[in-house]
Amino acid sequence: MEVYEKINEIIKQKKLTKRAFANILINLKPQLKITGETPVEGTIYGYLSGKISIPIELIPYISEALDITEQELFYTKESTKKKCIKYLIDNSGSSGLEELSRYINSRITQNINVNYGHVVMSNRELKNSKIEELIELMEFAPPSFLDKVIVKLREYKNISEDFL
Repeated sequence: MEVYEKINEIIKQKKLTKRAFANILINLKPQLKITGETPVEGTIYGYLSGKISIPIELIPYISEALDITEQELFYTKESTKKKCIKYLIDNSGSSGLEELSRYINSRITQNINVNYGHVVMSNRELKNSKIEELIELMEFAPPSFLDKVIVKLREYKNISEDFL
């Protein structure tokens, strides 16, 4: 996928019009190295259609306009996302890790409230209730099934530990 296609995809995901995106980008006042000017709306439409190559100096402004990281414009594979997360963790330092932890925790509490029946439960409460139910039902599972579940859960655990 080309960068301009990824930008268009993100614009749609964020339910923006191309005009709204162009206005946000223009209001950030990026300056092109060639002209020293901010690109006009028509030029931005050219970027979005792929008819004009996007200058590298616009990438930080585009990511800011879309409220995403610059890296999100260039990758789509899960393995690349994991590498990016691992890089952030390995290279953030203690204050950066604390900030990252606060951000993740705030996203969990803000966005992951699950409507479970008529009671709204946090992700942790929902997870604990599912674990309890799973433990209760495991007594009815045949040993071969339990072996497969254990192997799969260990794989998930190892994946989680890779990020720590």
